[in-house]
Amino acid sequence: MQPIIEQVQPYVATIVLAIVGLLVTVILGAVNVVKVKAGAYFDAKLTATQRETLHKIAGEAYAYAETAFKGTDGSAKLAEALQYASVQLKKRGINVSAVEVRAAIEKALLEFQGSVSKIR
Repeated sequence: MQPIIEQVQPYVATIVLAIVGLLVTVILGAVNVVKVKAGAYFDAKLTATQRETLHKIAGEAYAYAETAFKGTDGSAKLAEALQYASVQLKKRGINVSAVEVRAAIEKALLEFQGSVSKIR
């Protein structure tokens, strides 16, 4: 009986190692799938939060430029609003293009003009 066990032992060890390797591969694959899905979820959530922050800062930038630079023309106000928004976004670690910042400020302007026209 002993010689049979000694003869089969290398085969059993190889089979057990192969099964363990297969299980580890499956577990690592599942962890990777979960990691990718979680990363996509957090990226989408962070992007939504960043967008909300961008629009709030754009509103602040518009209000700042309108009140602090009353006597200047529109392009100077826009430049100041862009500068203010860029600094505030950088402080919060939000990286967006200048075009996106300008679009958010223009949106804040349109929303303000729309609210003023409703009052009149």
